[in-house]
Amino acid sequence: MSKIDDLAAVFREHVAVGWPSGSSGAQRVIMVVYDPADERALRKQIPLFEQAANAHNYRWRTVDITALFGAWLAAHRYREDYFEEPDMLRSGADGRFSLHVAAELEAVLNRPEHDAHELVALVGGASLFGVTSLAEVLGRVETLIRGRLVVFFPGRYRDGRYRLLDARESWDYHAVAISAENAGVR
Repeated sequence: MSKIDDLAAVFREHVAVGWPSGSSGAQRVIMVVYDPADERALRKQIPLFEQAANAHNYRWRTVDITALFGAWLAAHRYREDYFEEPDMLRSGADGRFSLHVAAELEAVLNRPEHDAHELVALVGGASLFGVTSLAEVLGRVETLIRGRLVVFFPGRYRDGRYRLLDARESWDYHAVAISAENAGVR
């Protein structure tokens, strides 16, 4: 079995157990942690995760934010200024882009169909790296999660801290971490 197959097996076991209905927003987030080098392989195998959810009577909805920054920047009125001076993005646009990403997720999480039996899968979190913080985006939407938010996370999880793309900066978050290494799957 491949690393992604192992990861999907751990996810399937987690979904099979279920979860308490009174969980807080952050506890309703499932971080599927994998090696950034496996990004393409993981994306091809996302249907394995969806099948695991469906097998246990959970609906699945995928939200891919990979191209969101490019589309947001292309539509921005100051895009030419940002192209001339990219450092301006860090000082002025990162907060607005974080709000934009959160709004995209809010639209999905606020749908009437989103209930305790739906898993919303967030793909493309690596595209936020260097532009805005995934932690900030999750903090903005976690109270809206009625089912579960499955975040495909290319990076590392260790001692309760997440590191996106193995960056130096990390943050602690109360999500459930799913990884092949931590579960002992070989």
